[in-house]
Amino acid sequence: MQHNQSLSKINKNLLWLNSNAKHAIELKETFSFPAYDESIREKIKGTYKVYCYKHCMIALYFEFVMSLMRMFDNYEDTASFKTLFSYLSDDFISYYETESHRKIKSEIKLALNDYNKLNGSHLVARLKTVRHNMFAHTSMKFNKKQIAEYGYAEKLLDKTLPVLNKLNLIIRGESEPFDKLSAKWKLYAVEFWQSIINNS
Repeated sequence: MQHNQSLSKINKNLLWLNSNAKHAIELKETFSFPAYDESIREKIKGTYKVYCYKHCMIALYFEFVMSLMRMFDNYEDTASFKTLFSYLSDDFISYYETESHRKIKSEIKLALNDYNKLNGSHLVARLKTVRHNMFAHTSMKFNKKQIAEYGYAEKLLDKTLPVLNKLNLIIRGESEPFDKLSAKWKLYAVEFWQSIINNS
């Protein structure tokens, strides 16, 4: 019974991680085109639309960072990598291997190593600083040297998705089509922003 409860929690946690990853992909693609393509800024330069553009970009980036950072949270009872790995105890893995007739211990260890490298990276540290000090708490002691640059969130997401899909394959036996979602959403985003340009 205890192992069944653990498996239920693992699957639920993994579903939330996948959901956050998909949301982060959608936000990344919606943000990336107008952030890096000069044509939109050129088209609205000198108009009041610049202010709306700026607020839209800040809001998209904020939600993108928040969605991504949820996956790296250390808080108890949050759907995060840390929580997922806490359920994947040696005892549970032994039970799972016996029940499923699959060896997963070494694969879990590799996924944990990949996660630990990412979690200890400057990308996570800088984005957490941005979330905690700038967005979440508007700290008056914000250290400008620790600010994340545009591109950090995108790089972290690109490195996070393979780790997540490694866990999807181990636990669920199938990976998520994150690449297809990214390509599809990129088309949506370009169409959306182009319509704004054309109506300017």
